[in-house]
Amino acid sequence: MTKKKKRKKLKIKSVIIFIFLLGILALIFYLFTLIKVRTFFIKNNKYLSDDEVLNELKLDNNSSFLLTADIFKRNEVKNSKLIKEIDINRNFNLEVTIDVTEYKMLYTDMSDNKVVLENGTKVDYQNDNLPTLITKIDDKKVAESFVKKMSKIDDNILGMVNEIAYSPNGIDKERFLFSMNDGNYVYLTLTKLTKINDYKKIINSVENKNGILYLDYGNYFVPKE
Repeated sequence: MTKKKKRKKLKIKSVIIFIFLLGILALIFYLFTLIKVRTFFIKNNKYLSDDEVLNELKLDNNSSFLLTADIFKRNEVKNSKLIKEIDINRNFNLEVTIDVTEYKMLYTDMSDNKVVLENGTKVDYQNDNLPTLITKIDDKKVAESFVKKMSKIDDNILGMVNEIAYSPNGIDKERFLFSMNDGNYVYLTLTKLTKINDYKKIINSVENKNGILYLDYGNYFVPKE
């Protein structure tokens, strides 16, 4: 009986010690969470300002240094329409660097004046450097493929496109007309949409004349009369 009582006492003591140590660890963790971030550095954000990035991630000058790690910010990234992913690095000076990857903006849909992102999501955002889709794409598969192909166009070329019109004909229902800022027009199909990335080289080869560039069923330029 005495041995059993001793064992019970030892078990109780062990539980008490365990709870005590657990409480100490919890207190230490809590005290660390009270330490604030001294400075935020935001990198590679193109569309969002530094303050907008912090707002999307629910961070500010009162944020806990300990709780700024990636693991604590995953839900905020999932809920953000513009932020694709983040990489957070911290140093002993209580400085936090946030490397941001945003979803690429492709064009503005004139039907609702919203910007279409590379994943097909639409957002309320004004970006004057984007082309405007001025016609509705009534074929769902074509619309989805169009977004995927547009995401592969270089940003500097996107900035040269003024308007895009869905322009199917009797031969091809995946045909588009790009109106360029320099006064030229370019016909493209979905299978050849990324050929627009060679636009500068092609236009330079025709001595910067204005006209229509046919990249849908060939590769030729017809100057304006």
